[in-house]
Amino acid sequence: MGQKRHTLQAYHRTAPGVEPRVPLPDGLTLALETDPPAAFRATLAERIHAFHAQTVTPWRADRFGLRMTDAAGGLAAGLIGVTAWDWLFVEAVWVDAAQRGRGTGRALMAAAEEHARGRGCHAAWLDTFQAREFYEALGYEVFGSLADYPPGQTRWFLRKNLRPDPRSG
Repeated sequence: MGQKRHTLQAYHRTAPGVEPRVPLPDGLTLALETDPPAAFRATLAERIHAFHAQTVTPWRADRFGLRMTDAAGGLAAGLIGVTAWDWLFVEAVWVDAAQRGRGTGRALMAAAEEHARGRGCHAAWLDTFQAREFYEALGYEVFGSLADYPPGQTRWFLRKNLRPDPRSG
């Protein structure tokens, strides 16, 4: 895919003599990149992590993947997660249509949660607009939502305590 780069100053000025909506500090330019390169994303992440190291507990994020394959070796289901600051973030879950309703998604989530507990995580969070009921059945609770994201749907944010409840014997 080709990267497109635009100078935003042109977007600020709608007619001659009209001041920009948000003036830029002296000496700075602003560009919009519709497909930012990996090097820019990596540099930005490094700078953010360096700032975190100065302001909060040092940043350490460990990404992991869980892959389920069928008897022929084909991808049947998968999960991508990140553990950071003693939380599990479930970034992506996919289960092949032929595997849905058979406990495949439940097994993926249980494995991710167990991995996170082993890394010292006390809780998990995720977002979804299609599978709220599935995650609620696994003990996740809604803590936020965005209406019309995507249009006509609601994006739900859910979390779950990964520590055993001391009240349950």
